[in-house]
Amino acid sequence: TWQTLSPSGEKKNLIQEENSTADLKLDRVHYTETREGVKEWELNAASASYFKEGNTVVFNDVRATFFGKNRETYVLVGEKGKFNTETKVIEVFDGVKIDSSDGYRLRTQSLKYEADRRELSTRDPVEMNGPEIQVKGIGMIVDLDRQRVRVLRQVTTVLSPGGITHYTRSAM
Repeated sequence: TWQTLSPSGEKKNLIQEENSTADLKLDRVHYTETREGVKEWELNAASASYFKEGNTVVFNDVRATFFGKNRETYVLVGEKGKFNTETKVIEVFDGVKIDSSDGYRLRTQSLKYEADRRELSTRDPVEMNGPEIQVKGIGMIVDLDRQRVRVLRQVTTVLSPGGITHYTRSAM
């Protein structure tokens, strides 16, 4: 369901040359994705440009909330974003932040959400902080249904209940 919360007035272009050929432009956009009557995620953006060729929506100032199986939430924020309306793949770029309802914070440069897998991923450096843990590395996959995070390379982990341990694993 697409909703515009205000009429499209001042054009805040995400990518100047792409926006000049957009089939539809909107300001203050809200989109909700449901599966079998259950809300999977919702997205808000300051502006959006839809390109029929390529089935792509380009966003500015993105905020997406993903809903887990056990009612946990993951709030994703980034400066720019792209959504493929056919594949349901969302990509967010520049200053990406995720905060989970169970106290974890993630920071990276870009992140991709694949709806069919309910999975978030990046190839960029990541930093994750949570209750009693800090993890840094390169590349990451988050399985939203199983609530599992896998950092792929150059992983450094610090557990902090009293500063118990520091663990570093080199690339495989």
